[in-house]
Amino acid sequence: MKYANNIAAIDELSASEGVFTTAQAQRLGISRNALSHACKVGRLERVAHGAYRLSGAPSSETDELAAIWKLTASTAFSWERQAKWDGVAVGGSTAAWLLGIGDFHLSPYRIYAPERINSKIESARFGVRNVDEGDMAWMGGLPVTRAERTLADLCLDCEDPSLVEGAFRDAAAQGLIDSTKLGSLLDELGESKRRAALLEPLARALSASDQKGQS
Repeated sequence: MKYANNIAAIDELSASEGVFTTAQAQRLGISRNALSHACKVGRLERVAHGAYRLSGAPSSETDELAAIWKLTASTAFSWERQAKWDGVAVGGSTAAWLLGIGDFHLSPYRIYAPERINSKIESARFGVRNVDEGDMAWMGGLPVTRAERTLADLCLDCEDPSLVEGAFRDAAAQGLIDSTKLGSLLDELGESKRRAALLEPLARALSASDQKGQS
């Protein structure tokens, strides 16, 4: 592909994806050498190994997170993954930060997948967990667990119960919690004694909230 065509293709990919992967670029005929050259001349910035963004384009706190999520299925375009749910979701403490609930940090990035993901990315913490499509929503192009699922996963990730309770209060104050849905989710996820014990602080918070609402 000629240099001018590479520039046009890179601009097109950047416009549709924002942060994009090497594999996505190759689907449009952009070679690794072309990406390397674009970085050298300052047209592209490397966000993570195998992921780039256009230099001068507005950056976001979630660019690295977006890169890591896209690298979990590096050849697929975002619209393809939105059209067919693959089960890879941003959750736990990272989802809580994105939702604005509790006192958690954006990174290390917590990402769940139905199967084990082998990665050497130090800023990411991958976990094997099944997340139904109905338990997540797309936020800024990323699949983020909804408040109910986020709270449950915080418990299963052994986060401090007091922090989980604080996140519950924040979510309730923002109207993010469907009590019936959360109750069903607790029953579904608390299938073992160990999991039920981990979820107990959230179950107590939900029960107290329901009783307060009835009084």
